[in-house]
Formats: sequence, C-alpha cells, structure tokens
Amino acid sequence: MDSIADGLESKCRYFPPRQFGATVINSRRNMKNTVILACSFLALVGCTTAAPRKGSLDFSLLGDKKAAVFVFLAPDCPFSQNYTLTLNDLQAQFAADSVAFYGVVAGTGFRKAEIDEFAQAYKIAFPVLPDRNFALADFFHAMKTPEAFVVNSRADLIYKGATDNWAADFGRHRRTITEHYLLDALNSWIRGDEVPIKETEAVGCFIERKG
Repeated sequence: MDSIADGLESKCRYFPPRQFGATVINSRRNMKNTVILACSFLALVGCTTAAPRKGSLDFSLLGDKKAAVFVFLAPDCPFSQNYTLTLNDLQAQFAADSVAFYGVVAGTGFRKAEIDEFAQAYKIAFPVLPDRNFALADFFHAMKTPEAFVVNSRADLIYKGATDNWAADFGRHRRTITEHYLLDALNSWIRGDEVPIKETEAVGCFIERKG
C-alpha cells in the first residue's frame, strides 16, 4: 500500500486494515481506492461530532461503481454473525463487477474495540463503518440487522431487505435456502435486467434508536 493510502488508513478508526487481503483486492491501486472511498464515508457518518443534515450524504464517490451494498450489522446479533460468511462470498463474487460492499454499525452502542473484534472474529472481507449519528440508517430507513440496501452510482435504491430466506424468525431457519434475494438482485442489475424482487422483509435484530 502506498503512502497516500497509509495516511488515510491511519485516520480511519473502526476500519480494520487487515481485511484487504490478496484474495479480495488484487492490486495496490484497487486497495488505495477502496481505502479512500471507505474513509470518505467514515468522514461523513462516523468521524465528525456534528450530525449530518438529513439528505446531505454525498454518494458521489460511488460514481465508478455499478452498485454498492450497505449491510447493517450488529456485533452482538446472532443473525449478523451467521450471515458474515454469505456476505463475504457475495463480496468476492461481485468484486470483479465493480460492486462495493460495506458493513454499517449504527448508533453508539458499540465501542471501536467491539467493532474491530467482530470484524476480525468473523473475518469480514469488506469495510465495517460506524454510523454513530444514524446518518446512513436514517437515509435508508434501516430497521434491522442484517438488512441489505443496494444502490446504484447515483444512490438510487435497487433492492432492500433480506440476504436470502434462510432465517424465518428468531430461533427458526430453513434447512435449505430457496430464495437468494441479494444474489438475484445483483445478478439482474449487473446483466442490465429488471430486478425481479425489489424489497423483502429482513429478519434479524432491531436497530435501537434512543428517543
């Protein structure tokens, strides 16, 4: 990694640098660009004390991406933990198609160390961003973890909801996954087809908002 990316990475608390392995990012240039993009989102949602105004989030840095997936996670949520492998697989599958993945931890309920430990323990292969002021959570109207939101380069919503239908409810899951909502949405979008299912009900832990 060159000095530019090193400098940005050093300013990005909550961003686990070890996640950018050779199997995920294949060049130093791609690594630098990913660090820059992730740090820019951190500056918007986690590295300032002033809460951004509603609707003021700047997604212009997604201009070179075909799509971006924002998945809301919580380190202590069993559903978030169980879906990390699937999300890693999807991130790896669509990396060559210029699809970016971001985990988002909303609120102030988790310390830096807890977020870092979560990312390390489950070997999360994409940036996990803090959203301390609920800027992204409010923008997407996120309610649960894990809940996925797919947007295009203009931040237009392509898909929202569950990753698949493995989780039926708390304590209940299917032996066989029959619907792959997030995978199908991304495949359709990359091919230029209409996304067949644009919204599903996420099953998971509720995002706690005070007040």
